[in-house]
Amino acid sequence: MKRWAIYIDIEGTSKIYEAQEAQFYIALDALVTALCQISTIVFPESPSRLFLHRVGADGALIVSEFAEGQLETPISIAVVLMQVIIANGFVGKAGISDGSFADVKSSFPTLRSFPEQTDATSKCAEWLLTAFPVMGTALINAHRLGTCKPRGARLAVDATIMTNIPEGVVISYKDKDVAVVDWIHTQTRMVEEIISKTHIQLPSRESFRETLRNYVATTGDTTDGEWKHYTLCLNGLHDHR
Repeated sequence: MKRWAIYIDIEGTSKIYEAQEAQFYIALDALVTALCQISTIVFPESPSRLFLHRVGADGALIVSEFAEGQLETPISIAVVLMQVIIANGFVGKAGISDGSFADVKSSFPTLRSFPEQTDATSKCAEWLLTAFPVMGTALINAHRLGTCKPRGARLAVDATIMTNIPEGVVISYKDKDVAVVDWIHTQTRMVEEIISKTHIQLPSRESFRETLRNYVATTGDTTDGEWKHYTLCLNGLHDHR
């Protein structure tokens, strides 16, 4: 069974972490909090439950419980999460695709010989080894969409699953492989429902535009011109290069 998946992370962590560690954790905490609120308040019951996983130091994976033909739900969730990140001082990148997803703990039979401490964590000598307990093409495909070109702080959707554009979704770029959603100007019914039910506090659209322009302008030499250009243009902002 194929399920949709969102991969999202904070963009440029390797460049911002050391200089802005405290703010990084504020932003990451806000992202995790928003994920938990959306999952428990908006999608608490089967068949609409969400499965949430931390990926790496700054990423998250959200997977649907069942296959769902309507893309409004994952796009709306990703739009809100991208807005939460920028409201807390940084920018994100995200990808949406579909595929298989399952528990793969049985694929690590060697770990059974070590004492289990907690779920997916085993004691190896004096150390703890945490094995990522789930895997599938949903994760692989969503992560690929999150990191493929065009580069930038953008929300990319697998073009093969975008058979129609949900009402309120603004597409800023599309080719045979990827469609990019303008996460600043997209406003769907589901986005409104998520914000209304969770009471997530977000700035105005104009504030998002100004914050993104300022963020790109102040990145200096740490980010290349291509990234800056597409971060602005793919989100409906003019690049003044």
